[in-house]
Amino acid sequence: MSLAARLLEWLLAPLLSIWLVSLGISFMSARTTVDTALDDGLSAVSAMLMSEWEQRATTRPDLAIPSEPTKQWMNLAPEFPVLYLIVDEAGVAVAGDDSLQSFLRATADADSPEAAPVIPREFRHVHGFNTVMDDAVMRVVRLRFTAGPKEFVLAVAQSRERQAALLRTGMLHEALAQSAVLLVAFYLLWYGLTYVARPMKALQQHLDARSADDWTPLPEQLAPHEIAPLIASTNALIERLQTSLGAQKRFIANAAHQLRTPLAALRTQSELLQRLPEGPERDQAMQRLVATGRRASRLANQLLALARAESMGTTGVRQPVPLNALCESVARDVLPQAIEREIDFAFEPAPAELAVMGDATLLGELTRNLVDNAFKYTPRGGSVVLAVLGEPSRIVVDDSGPGVAEADRERVFAPFSRVAQLDTESGTPIPGTGLGLAIVREVAQAHGATVGIETSSMNGARFVVSFASVARQSTVSPAL
Repeated sequence: MSLAARLLEWLLAPLLSIWLVSLGISFMSARTTVDTALDDGLSAVSAMLMSEWEQRATTRPDLAIPSEPTKQWMNLAPEFPVLYLIVDEAGVAVAGDDSLQSFLRATADADSPEAAPVIPREFRHVHGFNTVMDDAVMRVVRLRFTAGPKEFVLAVAQSRERQAALLRTGMLHEALAQSAVLLVAFYLLWYGLTYVARPMKALQQHLDARSADDWTPLPEQLAPHEIAPLIASTNALIERLQTSLGAQKRFIANAAHQLRTPLAALRTQSELLQRLPEGPERDQAMQRLVATGRRASRLANQLLALARAESMGTTGVRQPVPLNALCESVARDVLPQAIEREIDFAFEPAPAELAVMGDATLLGELTRNLVDNAFKYTPRGGSVVLAVLGEPSRIVVDDSGPGVAEADRERVFAPFSRVAQLDTESGTPIPGTGLGLAIVREVAQAHGATVGIETSSMNGARFVVSFASVARQSTVSPAL
């Protein structure tokens, strides 16, 4: 269902309710108007009859009741004549239509305010009331007046059928008029909603015409200002998806390129191992096969870590990560490696616990890669220090290795880029995948941090990861 149809469906019930209420109010108003007009006519007849009866009781005893002018007034609608009855104090009818006698007796002691008699000091408009008489709805004006020394009760009545017919006709016209207005309002509302939805249709056509690899932002001018925030959010989502897909494409390309060589070496060494007989040469081939497998496994793990770091900005879940506890855990993990290489390794925690918002696994990979890099380039018997510093929160790794020349301090963070260094013991190039520092930078950027290289106090390299904000601080116990 379209948006316009949903809005009309939602507005249908309120509009119909308003229509019905409006008809009800119009009916009540029209009925009041009709009854008031009928009461005015009956009040006029009552005034004429009272005046004539007073004249007959005082100065003109031969006066005919009603007079010819009054009869004409009472018979303006011959099919619905005005009836009247005058009774004296004893309840005896003295003039008029006897059919009203039973009505007067029935209502003489009624408690209804409408049926209560009215004693006018001077003639004024009298409110009548409705009653049923001989299966007909009558409008009645009943009042008490004085003529000479006596009091009389006058009742004037007329059928409401004529006024009811006028009321029905008027209400029919009113209902037709309001229904026409309602239909026109629905049409204008539908047209207006359709007109307003045209930019959305244009946006839909624009999206349908796009190719699968078109990741350009949606043009905001295609939609009204009311949905500009939705367009902005959609464009932000497109940007995040593009970043995520770009990271996946780079990972696939890097993995395919970098794994090709070790996999080919594994295959060659495996085939050679199958042809060699038992002996020292076969044992050496087995050792080379195992070493190549380890390098391939290390490369695959580094590639996966790089891919996860690249997608951290769009898919990562962040939570407070205490830096002291994180770095202490890494220090414990790499301690056997430091002992094996006879490296003097130390961990220096911050006096107060510092926590940053991020992914603990990726931050642990960042720290481990920095320490592994320091171990790799620090000669046997050298020193490596892992420290957590505050204001701002920092992870620092110092080593006593050869350091990094200023010209290479930016290039070493590029994937698969390495500075050629020889092992001081064997004289062979130091092995590596060229991904460790690239992972460090990607993880740091995903956490809003920066990575810099300086010269350490031991004349080696000093890697500093600086975080922009701290999640919380608390006092901690001494670390490793």
